[in-house]
Amino acid sequence: MALLSIFLLLATMVIATVQVDQTYLTYRFDGHKYLFSQKAEPFDIAKMNGRCRGSGGYLLQIDNHPEYSYILYKLRRTSGLVYTGITDLGSEGRFYNYNDKTPAAYLEWKSRQPDNWAGKEHCVNINEYGLNDIDCGRTAKYICEIPL
Repeated sequence: MALLSIFLLLATMVIATVQVDQTYLTYRFDGHKYLFSQKAEPFDIAKMNGRCRGSGGYLLQIDNHPEYSYILYKLRRTSGLVYTGITDLGSEGRFYNYNDKTPAAYLEWKSRQPDNWAGKEHCVNINEYGLNDIDCGRTAKYICEIPL
């Protein structure tokens, strides 16, 4: 009976791990692992950054052109809005990384962006065309970045 209990416990742990892993597509590049969420949900920058921190990382911070290009390439397989961890909340026009409050290192905006449309775009999403400032509360996916 004890052996059966141990087996059931281990089986439950394996199933839980598989379910968590199915939440993200995982990629590795230049000393980082990237988790692309697969479920769109109302974006809450603090909540999503907390999820990323629970995985050992933070919401996407773009540090340079090679990283930016790699993310754009991977986004060709993703549809819909995808948030980063870049914001100008509380500092209009001065974009920083939400996780550690450091200035955003690399910003390659889409044409005519950022525009802070209607005075309410304070988060940054990324798609195959580049970066765009956007309302923080939209339903979207997100990307976690984990240093290896």
